[in-house]
Amino acid sequence: MCDDKPPCRQITTLHTYSTEYNADSVEWCPHEPHQTVFVCANYQLNSETGKRIGCILLFSATADALILHQKIETAAILDQKWCHNKINNSSILGVVNAQQTLEIYALKSDNVKLEFVTSFQLDDDGSETLFLSLDWSTGKFASDEPEIVVSDSKGAIHRFKLRNSELIKAESWHGHEFEAWISAFYYWDPNIVFSGGDDCRFLKFDKRVGLEPLSCNKSHEAGVTSMHSNAQKEYILATGSYDANARLWDIRHLKNCVSSVQMPGPLWRLKWDPHDRKYLLAACMLGGVHIIDSQNANLEIIDSYYQHKNIAYGVDWSHLPVNNSTNETLIGSCSFYDNLLCVSKVKFDK
Repeated sequence: MCDDKPPCRQITTLHTYSTEYNADSVEWCPHEPHQTVFVCANYQLNSETGKRIGCILLFSATADALILHQKIETAAILDQKWCHNKINNSSILGVVNAQQTLEIYALKSDNVKLEFVTSFQLDDDGSETLFLSLDWSTGKFASDEPEIVVSDSKGAIHRFKLRNSELIKAESWHGHEFEAWISAFYYWDPNIVFSGGDDCRFLKFDKRVGLEPLSCNKSHEAGVTSMHSNAQKEYILATGSYDANARLWDIRHLKNCVSSVQMPGPLWRLKWDPHDRKYLLAACMLGGVHIIDSQNANLEIIDSYYQHKNIAYGVDWSHLPVNNSTNETLIGSCSFYDNLLCVSKVKFDK
């Protein structure tokens, strides 16, 4: 696809790893000295017991080596995210799982190991609830007491605060009629939260005015599965959907999107690059992994990666600075059922 879509980046596989369970999430640590470190989360349905099991795999990667440092057995994991700033000199990882639990881990500076900090489990009402996504409030402004927003399989949204290594649930509210696949902070004002659900609705909330949505957009033609606020460009938010469209929004005018692009498959994750926030990395399930250029407010696929032969769920950019001599950076991606984790090199145009 490079040949007919210039200018192009080159994506080259450096390492592959076969995970024991189905792989569905990759997240790179944003902080020095651990910017070579990332986690891969897993989700496996045990056909005999019916239990959803999983694990966190902690790796470090360079162009020359991929090293597994730790494996933590957990319930099946749906999403995980690093807090954007360190807390008490540690990188903090939030994890949500199939037992309606939010867990917090700390990556200590003296070794490459995750240590459990705390967790919060919703009261069990006898029915199965899965926590599906989470986001931290710290994308633009650092905080020692950050908030976390979580969405679940019953369409609910939950706000938590992490204070003194304790999770405090601030509020919960009903947002969607079916699964609330995704929730995300507006990083420029964390009072504002967005959510997307299997009911095709894209909602905006502001905790200062209550729990009812300020706006309800119904332009997605299938479930809304991904969203990410741009920490460098005020008002800009990207969303992805099962309808296979990536959309760019100005949150002041949510009636119509600024731009959209048809992707080769339904979207599961969209991530702004951590350097200039010009490019989106997209996991398109059976449609591969892609880089989207958002410059000039016009979305365009500029490179594609088809190493994953099954459902590509997890993608993320390395936070390592782009190499000045080679103009390269790293990405991670993973896929379900074939249990494949890939670390790849992306070459940026000069």
